[in-house]
Amino acid sequence: MAPTVQALAASDIQERQQVSAASFKPSVYGPSSEDIARARAELERIKNEKGWLEPDRGNLDAPGIDWREGKPDYTIANLAYFRGKTKNHPAGSLELVVENLVKTWEMEASHKPFSQWGTVAHAKYAVSANGGRVFRGEEAASRGNYNVLLSACPRNLYDAEAETFESSHAHFRGAFPGGFPWEVLEVYSGPPKVAFSWRHWATFAGEYEGNKGTGETVNMTGFAVVTLEDMKVTTIEVYYDPVIFLEVIRGMKKPGELPPHGVALGAPLLSEAEGGCPFMGAARKVEVAA
Repeated sequence: MAPTVQALAASDIQERQQVSAASFKPSVYGPSSEDIARARAELERIKNEKGWLEPDRGNLDAPGIDWREGKPDYTIANLAYFRGKTKNHPAGSLELVVENLVKTWEMEASHKPFSQWGTVAHAKYAVSANGGRVFRGEEAASRGNYNVLLSACPRNLYDAEAETFESSHAHFRGAFPGGFPWEVLEVYSGPPKVAFSWRHWATFAGEYEGNKGTGETVNMTGFAVVTLEDMKVTTIEVYYDPVIFLEVIRGMKKPGELPPHGVALGAPLLSEAEGGCPFMGAARKVEVAA
């Protein structure tokens, strides 16, 4: 007997989920060329079907860039962003401009020497978290964003003074091999002082300090104020609560113990059938209050 339309549709969805899951789980030692190719195919499918825009981090092919570890490839990170984002800011919107500015700053902070950052006013650049110590210029760049933004954490959870730029990135890349996406939720004021809420999330499929993840999705939200001069960043002030996030990935709290509040205003825009869940419904959401 010939298969029904419903059976064919179900088969197509199942196959698509399997392909999506396979393309989303690169090795903790880094994605292979096959991982990247599968992720690129999935990205293009979503872009064609949804009309979404990939994040714009500037021209990564510009000549003369002195990359820390070679030019980064954001294919898998962008796919993780597509699969988990709760907002789709339209082209030209202030929200998308802010989101791309922050993503470009993060790319530069992770992969370029400070002298080659194009997003900041070098002589005035300063960043702080939760009203704590202000890191300026080259020191902020050399310490790295993780160490700067986690500098006020209790040392039993994260000892920023004991970590280097390289070790801090290794910790979080190892914990989140599928990427650590970030999105703007709402923008409350435009330049020169841009105030906005944000969400950071990841599938905890790797290992952090000996604690192995089981595929849960960890969400973290917060607020930031970025001051600009001629569209160059002078100061970044970030406000959030990283403690419970760190307790989860260290295994000090169980996912079910966390309060169900404080996350983004809505569910991921992609359904599971569209490739929105890399573990085909098996992942649990861990909601972390800001």
